[in-house]
Amino acid sequence: MPTAKPRRPHGRWTYYILYEDILWPCPVKWEWESGYGGWLPFYYSPTLEFVAGDPDKAIKVGKGR
Repeated sequence: MPTAKPRRPHGRWTYYILYEDILWPCPVKWEWESGYGGWLPFYYSPTLEFVAGDPDKAIKVGKGR
């Protein structure tokens, strides 16, 4: 029996990138990567590339924002 994958992280997440001396907030879209064995944060970089980020560096956006 295959193991079930864990739930996708809930809420709004962002990934901050320093590009040309500007800190850019990039919204995260979580996607399952079976090769990695977990959910990875994908985001559009300031150069409009769709990139996978480090899950430990993704930041959850609070409800008040």
